[in-house]
Amino acid sequence: IAVLHHLSTEPRRVAALREGARLLRPGGQLLVYCWSYEQDDARSRSRHRFEKQDVLVPWKHRTPGVRKPRGGAAVAAGNAEAQEVQEPAPGGQQAENWEPEPEVRQRYCHVYREGELVDL
Repeated sequence: IAVLHHLSTEPRRVAALREGARLLRPGGQLLVYCWSYEQDDARSRSRHRFEKQDVLVPWKHRTPGVRKPRGGAAVAAGNAEAQEVQEPAPGGQQAENWEPEPEVRQRYCHVYREGELVDL
């Protein structure tokens, strides 16, 4: 779970890393994913540029397990043949209970400079 970049202070980040290390078996390894401030053309797929290290980024909440294909109604995730849903789902509920424009919320992210994570 990539959450370290959502913690707003260094003491919280250190505490999260210590807790992760405490839970490891002897000799275990902890894999940590974080957003990177430095993103060049050769290493980054997104090539997103951040103005500063502490940012708010827009986030649209989507209903888990439901996706909206282009030009169609909502279908269950994992359906390789994204067919339009026209009949009621099991239990009489419509599978197309989809907000066309979900509410956009801002979430905090700290983007790490090269070497900063190692220094924690």
